[in-house]
Amino acid sequence: MAAGKNIRGMCRAQKRVWFSQGCPSRIGILAVVILGLYIIAYAPGIGTVPWVLNSEIYPLRFRGLGGGIAAVFNWCANLIVSESFLSMIKALGTTGTFLLFAGFSLIGLVAIYLLVPETKGLQFEEVEKLLQKGFRPFPFNKKKDDDKGKEKVQEMA
Repeated sequence: MAAGKNIRGMCRAQKRVWFSQGCPSRIGILAVVILGLYIIAYAPGIGTVPWVLNSEIYPLRFRGLGGGIAAVFNWCANLIVSESFLSMIKALGTTGTFLLFAGFSLIGLVAIYLLVPETKGLQFEEVEKLLQKGFRPFPFNKKKDDDKGKEKVQEMA
């Protein structure tokens, strides 16, 4: 029915487009395909990273509690986004709302890059020792490395 000439003619006559007032779109299937590809790529990739990181970053004795707190925070953040989304669309418009979300995502990406230690290839015990020693985030860890270099130079002299 959506592909019928009568329906398309009626929608065009009333200047209705996309799916906003029940009229079909020629590229609607493309949106569904792209959404499917996004889900297929996200689920096994970046979608699992927070859960894997939660299992690695907390000490063994706090792993259950830390993972639980992280899960609660995650679902609370999802609730806030879900509850405020339509109000934000109305106030900021679609473009403004998604730009705001993109801005928050960028801030989060920078914070993760600067503050979360790399755990690739480390055993759980090694991660725990790294954090017990006092992990320093990226902008602050240079001094510690410079001090080690100075100590080696002094030892050699």
